[in-house]
Formats: sequence, C-alpha cells, structure tokens
Amino acid sequence: MSKKIKLLLLTALCLILGTAAAFAATPNTSVDSILRMHGTITEINDDMITVQDTEGNQSVALIVRWDTEILNGKNGEDVALSRLHVGDELTAYYSPVMTRSLPPQSKAYALVMGNGEHDAIYMHVGEIEQTKNGVRILNSNNDVYVTIPETVEDDADKLQKGDKVLVWYDFMALSMPAQATATKAKILD
Repeated sequence: MSKKIKLLLLTALCLILGTAAAFAATPNTSVDSILRMHGTITEINDDMITVQDTEGNQSVALIVRWDTEILNGKNGEDVALSRLHVGDELTAYYSPVMTRSLPPQSKAYALVMGNGEHDAIYMHVGEIEQTKNGVRILNSNNDVYVTIPETVEDDADKLQKGDKVLVWYDFMALSMPAQATATKAKILD
C-alpha cells in the first residue's frame, strides 16, 4: 500500500473516531424540541389529526395520544378530542421526529384551539431561574425566555425542567432569544 493511501485511511479513521467521541461527550438533553404550526384541521381519523398551515404550503398528520394536551387558546381549559372538527383553527405543537410520508406523521404534544391571536403559547421548560418577583423560563427550543411573575402564577416557583406550561403575553421583544413577560400562565399536569 502506498504512503498516500495509508495516510488517507489514517486521516479518515481519526475523523470517524473524533466525531464519535464528540457525540459521546455531548450532554444528554431530556427535553424535546418542539415544532409549531398554525393552521386548520383538514382531516380527523380516529387518533390522527391532519393540519394544514394557513398558507396551504405544508401539512402534518398528528398522532394524538393520551398525553396530548388539547386546550382552548383563550382560557386554557381542556377540550375533548370529540369536540374537534374539520375546519377548526388551531396551533399545533409537535415533535420534530416524523415519518417521511406525505404528509409527515408526528406525535402531537399540544393542540391549542383558536385563531392564534392572543392565544396561549405552549412550552416545555428547558431552563428555569428564580427572579426577584417570580421565575424566568427558557423554552426547550432555547429561543424564548418568558418571565412569570408570582402575581400571575403562584406555583411558578415549583416549575422544573421538562414541565409543560401555557403562557399568555401582550408583546415579545425580538431579541435573541426572544423575551416576554407573562400576563397569564397555566402549569399543565
């Protein structure tokens, strides 16, 4: 074997081992990222709901399980799956892990019913820090901070990484990550 081939093989082996070591050293993140789509229900088939975005460009078939939150976006109250109909408007929060089918299928974390204006935002808590008057949470996507004052939610100081919460706010600062202060919050079971 020539020296060039041996050097090339050795370099490739080092790259492979280095990449494997880098992935092995990555800390385990137990909180899933969440995808979001606002749209309309186009099909309901037992425990699968197909949602098409408002522009009509994308659809996703969402698998509704026992732990999927179905909520009224205005007040946070539970909505029964049987109350959903084709044509209903909602914001779907779902897993980025999906099939390659058309439309792709994914696990639904939450379906927040409403037109998207002044509706609650569903979040998984990624990080939490105590503040002088409440808590500040970073969502699991690491792109939104929401401060929840204790006057808005008494039990916000009990939130932990991975908990689910609905938050309402009037405006969001478009910083990196975005920041908002909750006007209302509901901790989900």
